[in-house]
Amino acid sequence: MSFALSFLGSVATAKENVRATQVPRVIAQDDDPEEMPIEESDNDAARLDHQKSESESAEEPEARSASDASDQPLSIDELNVDETTESFEFLEEGETIVSQSAQPFTNYYARSPRLYRQDARQYANFDALFLQRNNVNVARPIVVDSSATDVGLLTTREMTPSIGTGVRLLYGNYGPDDLGWEVGYVGIYGMYANPQIASVGGSLQAPGDLGSLPASGLNDASLAHAMYSSSIQSAEVNVVSHTYDGGYNRSSKAPWQRCRGYDAGHVDWLAGFRWAGLEESAILGFTQPGASAANTYSANTSSNLFAAQLGVRGRLAGQRWALEGWMKPGIALTSLYQSQSFYNQLAPDDPFRTSRNTRQLGMGMIVDMNMSAIYRIDETWGLRVGYNLMWLTGVALAPDQWDFSGGGSSSTDGTGLLGTGNVFLGGANLGLEARW
Repeated sequence: MSFALSFLGSVATAKENVRATQVPRVIAQDDDPEEMPIEESDNDAARLDHQKSESESAEEPEARSASDASDQPLSIDELNVDETTESFEFLEEGETIVSQSAQPFTNYYARSPRLYRQDARQYANFDALFLQRNNVNVARPIVVDSSATDVGLLTTREMTPSIGTGVRLLYGNYGPDDLGWEVGYVGIYGMYANPQIASVGGSLQAPGDLGSLPASGLNDASLAHAMYSSSIQSAEVNVVSHTYDGGYNRSSKAPWQRCRGYDAGHVDWLAGFRWAGLEESAILGFTQPGASAANTYSANTSSNLFAAQLGVRGRLAGQRWALEGWMKPGIALTSLYQSQSFYNQLAPDDPFRTSRNTRQLGMGMIVDMNMSAIYRIDETWGLRVGYNLMWLTGVALAPDQWDFSGGGSSSTDGTGLLGTGNVFLGGANLGLEARW
């Protein structure tokens, strides 16, 4: 009997414990409902209330986020688009996320991680130039042998100048309304040539009637040489119409604007004035056997071109590299000048032909082209390297002015001016740029 009474008491105690577990728990005001676990029970109502509470808590921040997004439109520069999940992710500077496809995706396009200024208002270039000049003088002999005067031992085409070195400076300002101005300077110096030829028999002379006259002093020489030097300077001022492409644009029709890492691009239309000056000197010398100095025939020319020029310049820039190029042609009015003189070391005060000079107006052209790659050191500075072409037409070249006619001081020989020459240069540039 006592055993039965004990068993019934145990059953009653178990029932009381079950009822205690079914009583809803009272949550204090300071407790966090999300952190309160629901104990397992048969009370379905309590479980449903808890799930509903969790669902509402998860949906609330999403609703707030959607509301904020509708109040303030987001630009493409502030968003990162994950093409795999078709969802928008906010990223911090330089942050990388992993999409559902487990492929890393870096936010290249948010405005915060941009390293460099996209559309600078001012710019300056400093380039060192290394340009090779072609030689397009009138092809003709300048030294012959007295025994075969129709064969040129030395010609004008052998007077090829060495590589000229120079500098290019450019400064511009786009202004507040993308209508600005720029000024530039180009100087090329050190273009020099000095071909020569020797004869043991002393039979070298100038071509034509001039070389056959003993009074000219340009004959019976054992050594003949031709010295040729020239330099070019140019200055320009332009009005600049600036067009900026807006930088990276995922919906742009231009394929480069949709490229990952694209930073900015622009096109500048140029219109202005350009001056170019070509200065040249050519000396033809004949040294006779036993003479201490050469008898010479010198010609000097000066060509000034005043051009109205139009041009275009384009630039595409990534995060570290940029590509820039321009073309600037101009039609020019030319002012040409030539002077020439003789010198005889045996009679320095009595030259075969007195000094004379001539001036002439004409028309010509200036063309300037460049293509450069730029490594962007920081937001302002960049290292430039590129290739240049420059072309001047309608100029007077010094070797073209030599007149080998036999007339002396009383003639008009040497008073003409040939102004149909041209100069073509090509070569490298290396320098720095600043944009701010």
